[in-house]
Amino acid sequence: MPGSPFEVKALDDVNLTIKDGEFIGIIGHTGSGKSTLISHFNALEKSEPGHVFVNGMDLGDKDTKLTDVRRAVGLVFQYPEYQLFEETVEKDIAFGPQNLKLDEKEIKHRVTEAMLLVGLDDSLRKASPFNLSGGQKRRVAIAGVLAMNPSILVLDEPAAGLDPAGRRSMLELIRGIHESGVTVVMVSHSMDDVGKYCDRLYVLDHGRIEYQGTPAEVFEHGEELKKIGLDVPECAKLAAVLREKGFDIAPGTFRREDMCREILKNLKK
Repeated sequence: MPGSPFEVKALDDVNLTIKDGEFIGIIGHTGSGKSTLISHFNALEKSEPGHVFVNGMDLGDKDTKLTDVRRAVGLVFQYPEYQLFEETVEKDIAFGPQNLKLDEKEIKHRVTEAMLLVGLDDSLRKASPFNLSGGQKRRVAIAGVLAMNPSILVLDEPAAGLDPAGRRSMLELIRGIHESGVTVVMVSHSMDDVGKYCDRLYVLDHGRIEYQGTPAEVFEHGEELKKIGLDVPECAKLAAVLREKGFDIAPGTFRREDMCREILKNLKK
């Protein structure tokens, strides 16, 4: 709302680079600028001032074709199942490829591949997406983005609102997509989730990047993270308590499997 009393600088001096094949986590409290930041990645928002480059394309250049940008970057909003609208799963997933003016054979192939990638049984092709479970609906929505064959997938709180089993299933699905060769950027509030799945993290606070690095490097700032409304993974808290009690717990221990190994190591002493 520029020029009004409610004007806010949503992003301030943000500089970051994401490399092909990475799994990046973007974290921050509500209102820190996460969703605004990722909306720049496929030109839903234009930077004023500043530049965003995707695969060499300057998103602010008037000669850059938005169709090329949105083929490269697939953006999955929070609660994407609310955007389903077609009468069958197949038609919903095919909507994007149809807009690319692909032939019917290629569209059908992309729908099949996307359904396979997100773990949707082929028997659901003709089913109404509105009759599916919450987790299945979200998979259909993600499949619709993947059918565009993006090289970069950006997800805003992909596990929000799911039960624990659904959350684990969704995050494992995203890990599988990443392992298939897609660069993944995931916005999340969960420090446990980003710690388990991401290669590098960016921490936002009031539109600025406060910390960046590997999960281990970022979680070293536990007290500072608490001051900006965040926390560290539960296993990192446990590691700190055990160190205070005299246990030899290796620095940078924040994943469950690492915590188990450290505890067993101490029990054997």
